[in-house]
Amino acid sequence: MILLRLLIIAFNVVVVTYLVHRLFMVIQEPIVPWKKTLVIVAGLILLFSPVGMFIGVFRPGMQYFLLYPVGLLIFLYLIREVK
Repeated sequence: MILLRLLIIAFNVVVVTYLVHRLFMVIQEPIVPWKKTLVIVAGLILLFSPVGMFIGVFRPGMQYFLLYPVGLLIFLYLIREVK
């Protein structure tokens, strides 16, 4: 169980770092304002999800492990479309 928790923490650190980096890149790119807003809002929701889990706002359950990767894939698709 401890190994699983450490893997989740490591995964979330990598994801949060990447999301912050990409959000700053999207903010600097000249794109349509509604697309920029959509990407920024989606990125912030994905950023607050692991933070809320570690603070204790909600408990990580099976839904988190199933929906969070889907949300990340959609976010990566949105970023790919922005370029």
